Amino acid sequence: MIRFSRYSLLTFLFLAASFLSAEVWMQAVRHTSFCTTSACDVVGEYIRFGEGNLIKMGAAFFWFLWGLVFFGGRYDKKWIWGLASLLLFGALAFDGAILGFQFMGLKEKCLLCVIVGATLFVGLCLFAWVRRSLLAVFLGVAVWCGGFTANSILDLNVVPPAIVDTAFSTWETAPDNAPQHVLFFSLHCDHCSKILANLSINAHTLPGKWHLASTDNKEDDLYRLATVQNADASKENLFLEVLRVESLDTIDPVPVSEDLRQTVRTARAYFKMKGYTGIPVLVVMERPGWEMVLRGEGNITEYLRVRGFLKRELQFPNHAPRPAENATAGKIPGQE
Repeated sequence: MIRFSRYSLLTFLFLAASFLSAEVWMQAVRHTSFCTTSACDVVGEYIRFGEGNLIKMGAAFFWFLWGLVFFGGRYDKKWIWGLASLLLFGALAFDGAILGFQFMGLKEKCLLCVIVGATLFVGLCLFAWVRRSLLAVFLGVAVWCGGFTANSILDLNVVPPAIVDTAFSTWETAPDNAPQHVLFFSLHCDHCSKILANLSINAHTLPGKWHLASTDNKEDDLYRLATVQNADASKENLFLEVLRVESLDTIDPVPVSEDLRQTVRTARAYFKMKGYTGIPVLVVMERPGWEMVLRGEGNITEYLRVRGFLKRELQFPNHAPRPAENATAGKIPGQE
């Protein structure tokens, strides 16, 4: 009986490996596939190293598992059967994760992937029969369900948050159709301070909305941001108040709302997901669906000049480099 069960497992694994090997040959030589559904094409686009390479890995897995079972039965070494068990359980976890992503994330069902998944479960049952272990079946099912569930509950369509949700405070002189601006800055960035200084002396002539998004998340910095939010002076000149609070050697602890903490987290997440690596950064939203990103003090200052926003301009000892010379000025705290 034991020999019959082992031969059954070997035969089944041989057929599974042959099937995937034939699929590899068909794709490479005949440029076709056993799976002709559109779902297979859709799912294949989401594989980083290519659908063909994934199928080759599957074929190699079944051939290798066949070899382990063959030599495990011939020499009856515990380490061989242990390695086969680990390989099979790993494959079940991998398959569960892939099918979970397909079924729940893509809402697609690749026939070839379903066949491979069913093959793994049949192989698991035959393996448990050979080893006389019902526990192996339960462990395999648990491993597969874990991978499937993990990718089922995750939202993998990750998109950056809305850019306006990154701003902890907004300056608006008068509602109009002028572009919106989002300035990402740090309280510890001299280049940011120069831009804020020029904005402060032109605050009452700036058109549209100006959103300030801070990348600082230290507790002391959050006290400063909360102070700016709550200060009456912010209504008179937001940029000037930021500079005033920034220049204080010490800041009194003030209540920091959860909304402010979340806003800073959102700003940092947006900054990271967009691939920005330094500050200051000014995002100009001219109209829906059109954005311009300006990085570094020089580019931002030149933009403000060209658009006529700097009716007055401060001159600093270290003059801002021209756009062609400018490099990203600062780093986000915590990313040094």
